[in-house]
Amino acid sequence: MKWSVREGKAGDMVRVKVNSQMDHYGVYISDSEIIQFGKNPSLRMGLSESEVFVCATDINEFRDGGFPEFADLSFSEKLKRFKTDKIIDNARSRIGEGGYNILYNNCEHFAYECIFGKKYSSQSEKAKKVIKQMATGQEKGED
Repeated sequence: MKWSVREGKAGDMVRVKVNSQMDHYGVYISDSEIIQFGKNPSLRMGLSESEVFVCATDINEFRDGGFPEFADLSFSEKLKRFKTDKIIDNARSRIGEGGYNILYNNCEHFAYECIFGKKYSSQSEKAKKVIKQMATGQEKGED
């Protein structure tokens, strides 16, 4: 999957940089409706995971000063993607849902699940790998 700064289309996956190591993801419906699992992390400082819910905001609140990027799917990803109406229904049906977990049920998991039908988070996979390396005493680059 590649990312570009462009005009969004209903059903697109959208992300915005939070910092150099983290992005915030959502499902783009329109400039006035982006559905996401929790607001941009910079807007929910101080909240516990149990206080984070799927919600809808507009593009300005979602981006919180950043530049939204939209997923440009490969041919094979387009074949796996739900139809736009189903993506929108999936995302809207989950508004108010809780159960946020930074490693196992986050905004990226949410967006992937709405669009492709299965949870995935590249950010979580990287974090779990680092945690595992730390737990086993491996340093980056060691075998």
